[in-house]
Amino acid sequence: MNAQLAIMGRRLAPHALVLALLAIAVIFALAQPAFLKPENLIGIVRQTAIVGIMAVAMTFVIMTGGIDLSVGPMLALSGLVAVFSLDAGEPLPVALAAGLGAGLCIGLVNGALIAFIGLPPIIVTLAMLSVVRGSALIIGGPDLHSIREHNGYTFIGTGELFGLPFSVWLFVGFALLMIFIQRMTSLGLKVAAIGENERAAYLGGHSTRMTKMALYGICSFGAALAGIIQTSQVHTAAATYGEFGTELDVVAAVVVGGTSLMGGNGSIARTVMGVIFLGVMNNGMNILNVPIDIQLIAKGAIIVLAMALAELK
Repeated sequence: MNAQLAIMGRRLAPHALVLALLAIAVIFALAQPAFLKPENLIGIVRQTAIVGIMAVAMTFVIMTGGIDLSVGPMLALSGLVAVFSLDAGEPLPVALAAGLGAGLCIGLVNGALIAFIGLPPIIVTLAMLSVVRGSALIIGGPDLHSIREHNGYTFIGTGELFGLPFSVWLFVGFALLMIFIQRMTSLGLKVAAIGENERAAYLGGHSTRMTKMALYGICSFGAALAGIIQTSQVHTAAATYGEFGTELDVVAAVVVGGTSLMGGNGSIARTVMGVIFLGVMNNGMNILNVPIDIQLIAKGAIIVLAMALAELK
C-alpha cells in the first residue's frame, strides 16, 4: 500500500501545481460564484501580467543560482524614461526603445559585475536597487507625472485586442518567446548547464560569463517592459512605483513554479503557472474579503511549502 502511494505521489508530483490551481479555483467558485465570471477571470490575468513578465524574465537568473532584487526600481525608472521621452516630443518607438534600453543596460551592468568580477548577485542587485531608485528620484522627484495625450502609449496598458487586454497579449507573447528560447535555442541549453554545474559547463566550453550577463540583461528588460505597461495603465509615471515587495512577488512566482533558489532545473511554463496560481489566490481572497494580514500569512506559507517541495524532488 505504501509503495503504491509512493508511486502515485511520484506520478502526480509534476502536476501538483496544476492540481492545486484547480482545487483552489473550485473552492473559490463554490464560496463565491462571481469568481467564475469571465470579466473576473480576465481581470486575474490582467492583474498578473506585470508581475508575470518580470517573473518569466527572472526565471533564467534564478535557475543559475542568482537573483535580481533591483527589478522594482527598474520598473519605475523605465516608465519615467519612456514618459519623459514622449514629453520631449520623441515618437512612440523611440520612447519605448529608451525605456526598454535603460532596463537592458542596467541589467547588463548587473550581469557584468556578477559574472566577470565575481560579486555575489544578492549584493550587486541590492546595491543596484538603491542606485536605480535614487536615479529615478533624481529624474522624476517624488511627484506623479501624467502622460500627455498619447493614445498609442496608453493603448499598451488599457487597450484591447480580440476581446482581451493588450497587456495580456504582451504577457502571453513574452512568455511564449522565453519558452521557445528555453526549449529550442542554445541559450536555453546553457542556462540548464550552468544551473546544474557551472564549473562543468565552463570546462565543457560554454561561455558561462557572457551567458550570465545576458540573463541579467533579459531580467531587467522584462522589468522595463513591465514598467511601461504599468505607466500606460495608470496614465502616470513615478519614481516610487515598484515599491518594496514587488521583487518578492516576482521571486515568489518563480519559486511556486518549482524553480529552486539554489539554482538548477526550472521551467518558464511552470513559472507562468506559478504566476497564475498566486493571482488566483490573491483574487479569490479579495473577493471573499479575507483580511490582508491573513492573506500575507497564506502567501508566505505557500512560498515555504513550494520551496520545500522543490527541494524534495
